Amino acid sequence: MSALAAIYVDSSEFAYTTDKDSRLFSGSVAVEVDTSVCESLVKAATRVGSGIEAIDWSSVKYLPPIQLSFSLPALYPLVDAPQISLSCCWLSAEALERIAGRMTEIWHIEQGMCVLDSYVSMLRYDLLTMDTIKIDTAAVQDVVAYNASRRRELFELQTFTCLICMEQQSGKHCVELACSHVHCVECLRGYWSMLIDEGSVWLVQCPIPGCQVSKADDLSRVLSPEQVQRYTMLSDQRRVDMDSSHFAWCPREGCGKWGARDTTNNKLCICTCGYAFCVCCRRVWHGTSYCAIDSRIKVMEEYRRALEDGVGLAELERQYGKDVLEGMLEKEEAEGESEKFIAAMSQACPTCSVRIVKAYGCNHMKCTQCNTHFCYICGARIGLSDPLGHFRLAGTACYMMLLEGVLGDQEPVAEADPLDENLPF
Repeated sequence: MSALAAIYVDSSEFAYTTDKDSRLFSGSVAVEVDTSVCESLVKAATRVGSGIEAIDWSSVKYLPPIQLSFSLPALYPLVDAPQISLSCCWLSAEALERIAGRMTEIWHIEQGMCVLDSYVSMLRYDLLTMDTIKIDTAAVQDVVAYNASRRRELFELQTFTCLICMEQQSGKHCVELACSHVHCVECLRGYWSMLIDEGSVWLVQCPIPGCQVSKADDLSRVLSPEQVQRYTMLSDQRRVDMDSSHFAWCPREGCGKWGARDTTNNKLCICTCGYAFCVCCRRVWHGTSYCAIDSRIKVMEEYRRALEDGVGLAELERQYGKDVLEGMLEKEEAEGESEKFIAAMSQACPTCSVRIVKAYGCNHMKCTQCNTHFCYICGARIGLSDPLGHFRLAGTACYMMLLEGVLGDQEPVAEADPLDENLPF
């Protein structure tokens, strides 16, 4: 007991009691697995493929300790083995049972000696000798939380040079960012607070030149809740303003919040306040019916029908204006002729729909927009593993048509005059 008490000074790691009548010892030891063993167990866990790899394990170097509870019989260690029980959040009951069995084997080998130290050593360094010992995926959050707490505890025991003021500071007054650069909290708080007060939230990052790492957990460790809230608000505003294809501001008066545009219908946007609206007309969401911006198609259909049968023509002209309707009709007809011409003289890329015109060469085309290979005759994609196979499929419209039109693209060659004295023969 004295030896273990000398090793584990912290009472939270080792504690024991003595029965005054029987003078029997009982207690518990919190055994932390060695970091090298921890690293191997973590690597093995991430290869399981059961969702545990979704957690960032790159910084996990400490696992929660294994609790070894013991009771020493009167004839220990000469005759009786110590009575033990094990508990650990990241080990399954089956794994704990196998470890207890290994401890029984150690007792049989070292009977007559104090084996508690051997038990502790086995838990700390020798878990890898048992192949089936693995991290229980149900304890992922406990493992991550303990690792962060342990790393912070050890970090606070060290001394660092602040990379801003270049003074030596205790780890208790420093913060290590996600990029591993260390700054004192006071310097970093002053720098980030100034940027947030000015509204320059895109500059809130590691102040080391060339380093652009910044994460929300770093902010919460340095800034006040009010500053973090202001940073979040300004960052959201900047993201919405710069990416209108995915976000939009709520049009409700007094809301001031934003929403993400629907992935299946890009015109639909639902604000965080719950209001669903159309991004185009800024009115409440109206489903599949046309809004003011897209109404030209519907109006033109009604206008054409009205020109044919005369029903409702005067009403449409009064509502939209005769000159406006005629101008819209002329523009639509011109666009239709242009589309027909483009469709007749080009082929659409099957991936991005960009129209491609073949000026010369064979019918194996490559899109200049997305690099898709396709057939100029039918518009089908062509696989790169066998690009000519498409033109060897018998019974199709493209069979043996790879070079169709090539000779027509070239300038005609004049027949040689046999009496020409400039001929080389």
